[in-house]
Amino acid sequence: MKLAIFGATGATGVELVKQSLERGHTVTALVRNPAAMVAQERLHILRGDVRNLADVEKAVQGQDAVICALGARDLKPTMIRSEGTQAIIEAMKKNNVKRLLVVSAMGVGESWNTLSLFNKAFFAILLKSARTDHEAQEAAVKASGLDWTIVRPSGLTNTPRTCVYSVGENILAKTSQIPRADVADLILNDLEKRAWVCKAITITN
Repeated sequence: MKLAIFGATGATGVELVKQSLERGHTVTALVRNPAAMVAQERLHILRGDVRNLADVEKAVQGQDAVICALGARDLKPTMIRSEGTQAIIEAMKKNNVKRLLVVSAMGVGESWNTLSLFNKAFFAILLKSARTDHEAQEAAVKASGLDWTIVRPSGLTNTPRTCVYSVGENILAKTSQIPRADVADLILNDLEKRAWVCKAITITN
């Protein structure tokens, strides 16, 4: 497949690019700093801003699917996820690209009630801005009319891929951790199987 990946230089995005290439896909990555990525066969790196529709359209044109793993590197208030995702949706509609997979977070939307009291407090105090951004992002995705899937990981880690995890709508977390590599594995599997189209799912181990 031809895939556009946004957020490709983030920790989850790096795993998505790596595993996509391993599976034989062709990847286009829109990044602000191309020097942050290593050139590889079947990897096309474009310089741009995900909030700039013209830049996003260049990345989306001719793709079979789009993966959005936008995020922030610190706790400063930002709406990069929702604003970037809205531009992605507009570009996809203009270019007749239907399949969209988005990395969100456990605790967003209806999965809020699956959190423990401790994690609810953690979200409410330390991650309030991030949750607001994720909520707006998910709302835009659900209203897009695209063939979307929202993936809500429990706490992300940089540990190796296990390929052993639980997936479902509003399931409880077995632990508060899931490897980013397993999140990428799930997303790429669903690109092929389309088991979760128009569903918001939790992944946990």
